[in-house]
Amino acid sequence: MLENRKNSFIGSGILLICALIWGFAFVPQSMATNTIGFVAFNALRFSQAVVVTAAVIAAWHFIAKKLGRRVVGWNKSTWIGGSLAGVALFIATNLQQYGLPMTTVGKASFITAMYIVFVPILGLIMGKKPKIMCCYAILLAIVGFFLMCNDGDFSVGLGDLLILICALLLSMHICFIDLFCDDCDPLKLTFVQFLVCAVLGVPAMALFGFPTGEQISNSLFPLLYLGIVSAGVGFTLQTVGQKYSDPAIATLVMSLESIVGILAGTLILKEHHSVVQLTGCLLVFIAVFLAQFNIPKTMLVFDRSNFALTERRGFFLR
Repeated sequence: MLENRKNSFIGSGILLICALIWGFAFVPQSMATNTIGFVAFNALRFSQAVVVTAAVIAAWHFIAKKLGRRVVGWNKSTWIGGSLAGVALFIATNLQQYGLPMTTVGKASFITAMYIVFVPILGLIMGKKPKIMCCYAILLAIVGFFLMCNDGDFSVGLGDLLILICALLLSMHICFIDLFCDDCDPLKLTFVQFLVCAVLGVPAMALFGFPTGEQISNSLFPLLYLGIVSAGVGFTLQTVGQKYSDPAIATLVMSLESIVGILAGTLILKEHHSVVQLTGCLLVFIAVFLAQFNIPKTMLVFDRSNFALTERRGFFLR
């Protein structure tokens, strides 16, 4: 019992580091909007994520072989699920990157977190009746969203709306993952979705413009952080953290990402928010917390039979 508590404490600590990494990621994302096009930025960061994920998969295969562990291969579910998730992730991240200059990092982090609230709504469409607590969460999220967007007239800006659509697409991304995760190696599924994002970025850059060497140089820190630290280090730590954490505690810790986002925007970018806007953020955070009780269990269950997570909610969004 004592050992389990110790492992749970360690796992929660690792997940807290993930929340810090991903919450802070909104700052370099915002910085990049002034130096490089949104499509080029995402194409380059996902290209890095592909390389990092491939290295992690290779390392995991080596370790698994030494330990005599079974590793799921590159099956049909991996490619179909990864492709669908990749398309949703590609559109979502580009909308988010395009909308960031029109809003604040703090608001963007909380609006993005609303994808958790959208999950039970999509589940209802798929025939999964949400719990009453999720209905309250949806109402709180709607009220919180409008309070966050209050600039004196309670109008919703274009940037806020784009990031809200991003949150909806991220919830669709979760549903795609949930449909295929039981039959996949999560690392390979993630590699495929990152690969799809990187590949789709090439024709998109042809349409919106390829980056110059100077733009890439000026965006080097955001690119390296989002591609290597946020995607590579973040998902590796989450794989380890959720192995030892209770699913309910894990989702709670990961939801702190939005709090980190608004603190980073305030401390680093000197963003300011009114009391009304902060109240809206609080309501959205409460809504996210309540909605997490209705997230499909398969998204956080550790499959001990093959020593791999059957799904990791936050990881697939980075």
